[in-house]
Amino acid sequence: MLPLLSGRRLIFYFAAWLPVSGLLTMFYQQAGQMPWWAAGVLAILLSIVFAMICLSAWYLCRWMPVSEQHIVRSLAGPGVTAAVAAAIWVLASRAIAAMLASTTAWELLEEKTARGETWLWASGVLLYLLSMSMGYLMLEVEAARASRLREAEALTMAREAELRALRQQVNPHFLFNSLNSISALVGMDKAKAREMCALLADFLRLSLGVGDRRFIPLREELGLIRRYLAIEQVRFGERLRFEEQVADAALSVAVPPLLLQPLVENAVKHGVAQSIHGGLIRLEAETTEGELTVAVVNTFEQDEGSSVRPKGAGVGLANIEKRLATLYGDTARLHARTDGEMFRAEIRLLREAVKS
Repeated sequence: MLPLLSGRRLIFYFAAWLPVSGLLTMFYQQAGQMPWWAAGVLAILLSIVFAMICLSAWYLCRWMPVSEQHIVRSLAGPGVTAAVAAAIWVLASRAIAAMLASTTAWELLEEKTARGETWLWASGVLLYLLSMSMGYLMLEVEAARASRLREAEALTMAREAELRALRQQVNPHFLFNSLNSISALVGMDKAKAREMCALLADFLRLSLGVGDRRFIPLREELGLIRRYLAIEQVRFGERLRFEEQVADAALSVAVPPLLLQPLVENAVKHGVAQSIHGGLIRLEAETTEGELTVAVVNTFEQDEGSSVRPKGAGVGLANIEKRLATLYGDTARLHARTDGEMFRAEIRLLREAVKS
């Protein structure tokens, strides 16, 4: 659909022809020796007619796009079209003059109008070429807007695909570890193995339910963490200790689903499982000045004098860093550090910084 035919644009389009009517009035008043009122009426009618003719320029621009490979054809097409349109305008001026000359008040109008046909044709060529230039400009603007929309859609699709791929790395990794644990329990304690299977099925059901959602309340994320730790509790028993220090205001804050899963899994695998006496996992969450801070803290054993992070903890952290960068850009951060025998992985993000 022609953009000028929508809303107020059509009114502005016809208003832009008022200066053309003024110039035509002056021309017919002087060159055609007409009274100003007669010249004005004729100029307005001619402007309305050619304004309607020039609306076709947009469609012709779509039909005859400018091509660098066929520059001569691209220039000749608008030139011929403008000449034809101007000729139609001249014929329209004759028809209008003949219609008005049928009354005594407009006698000799045809003869007076004929004096300016050459000038009218030349003006029509220029005006139609100007209309085609505007048509090409509108098409370029439309193409640029469509290109930006396609680019935005492509970036969104790529980001969503990346997020899906990153999320899909979480469940298989956790599932393999759980199946290995169940396999080990089958030979030692079948009852615990069955309990672990039931807990695993419940966890997978809930995780699949949130997997297609971009964000979930922190309350739901904590529920998934508790179910995961219940699975590990079957294997480690009292060796696994879990604490929560979560502010009530943080529970309703939206976070990506399964964001904390790799952190807690690393805490179990590289902290609790590597210690003869087990260890502690503490989950902290608080909000301050619009910022959400979530941390997973765990004990781990290290060689004396070593201050590096637990071996193997980097894969889960890298996954989280990529997800945060994709969703939040520079407004979210992940920090991991050790403090004595405690390893702390902390996520900070602005509550209103989610990119659409």
